Amino acid sequence: MFKNVVVAIDLLLEPARLVLEKALSILATDGRLRVIHVVEPQYVQYSFDPTFTGSLTHDLEENAVETARNRVAEICEPYEIADEDLCVVMGRPAEEIHEFAKTVSTDVIVIGSHSQVGWRRLLGSTANAVLHGAPVDVIVTRLPAESAS
Repeated sequence: MFKNVVVAIDLLLEPARLVLEKALSILATDGRLRVIHVVEPQYVQYSFDPTFTGSLTHDLEENAVETARNRVAEICEPYEIADEDLCVVMGRPAEEIHEFAKTVSTDVIVIGSHSQVGWRRLLGSTANAVLHGAPVDVIVTRLPAESAS
């Protein structure tokens, strides 16, 4: 059992539920679970020029973070996870997860991983990036392929 657990989730209900349940299964009775979701910057998602930082991209990013924050709260509500234990940030997922884990002095990070095929296997996944360079142990939960859609 772990006293301080960080769980990184995506916004799809079934994968998030599976990862949350794994994290809860290793959480000590008096432990604390914190949830993080990282929204990638719009220039990464849509191949914008990263020097393009006008009000359009700023508004898109603010909207994306707020929408993600609402979705994370909705996903976590059945598990009675307090709002102060939910974190939604903009950035590069592995870097933000690593930094969050250090900031909250966690014992372990729990993250889900879909089987990768083709070019995604070559480039690696978020789970792989989190695993390498993590400040603490990482538990990777294998997610069924059908939960990716």
